[in-house]
Amino acid sequence: MESKVIMNVFHHATWGEPIAIYFFLMGVSAGAHVISAFGWVFGIKRYKPIGLFANIFSIIVLLIIPPFLIADLGKPVRFFYLFLPGYWHGTSPMSWGSIFLILYTSFMTTYAVFIYKNNEKWARVFGLLAMTFAASTHWYTGVVIQLNPTRGLNHTATAPLLFLTGAFISGTAMLIVLFWIKNLIKFGERVGDELIIELGKVMMFGIAFEMLLTFNEYLQLTYGTDDEFVYLKDILFGVMQTYYYWLNVVALVASFVILAFTPLRKTVGGVILACFLVIAAIWGMRHWWVYGGQYLQTFF
Repeated sequence: MESKVIMNVFHHATWGEPIAIYFFLMGVSAGAHVISAFGWVFGIKRYKPIGLFANIFSIIVLLIIPPFLIADLGKPVRFFYLFLPGYWHGTSPMSWGSIFLILYTSFMTTYAVFIYKNNEKWARVFGLLAMTFAASTHWYTGVVIQLNPTRGLNHTATAPLLFLTGAFISGTAMLIVLFWIKNLIKFGERVGDELIIELGKVMMFGIAFEMLLTFNEYLQLTYGTDDEFVYLKDILFGVMQTYYYWLNVVALVASFVILAFTPLRKTVGGVILACFLVIAAIWGMRHWWVYGGQYLQTFF
């Protein structure tokens, strides 16, 4: 009996652009909600005026997400299965993610109502609940990436931490940019320059931690197995070089340098520049995690 093995068959990526966009938007929503909690949950009074705006932005971004997830399914109507008792499975991160998304949305909406009513007690309660599920929702996305033993580039316990930290800094960056635009077009109450610059400082600490985690992953691949070195050389510095090196690494380092060492850190313009670099860095990070992990399976 003879058999023929065809090595150059093209396989479609199981996760594509909708999933990369989902990871990015989910992080922006979670990160923006954390900023909204500074005033109403943690009691920092100068952040209270921006709490409602930040939370409504988080909700809007979150409502954009479901179409990307549903569109990625081969049979879109099957997204209902994650909510049916006969199909829901406690060992599946995606099953838990479906619950986290619903609770996160519900608690954020309730939190917004209590902010609008200026009810500090219940705003604090539901803000804390929403923040808990914001972290849980983005943690599960990192776990979904992590629990892929056949995708060596993704199979690392650092993934959830990288995703959570990336969520915080990308959400903060998007909010700062929106505050800047809001001030330019004179929409609503003006956000003070001092607060924008302070948010830039807060974001800088998140960037530093994200850089540490990224460097740790780089060390792991550099001093790892032969397969891990292939991931670094042929994927991250090869086909994914634009997403990994130029967007993720270079943009992240540049944003940190601006906010930590240059006089631009004390100006709104400098903070805005750093924010655009952070947004680019996390956009790149989400893409190389999704596409890079599948590359060897998809094209070889």
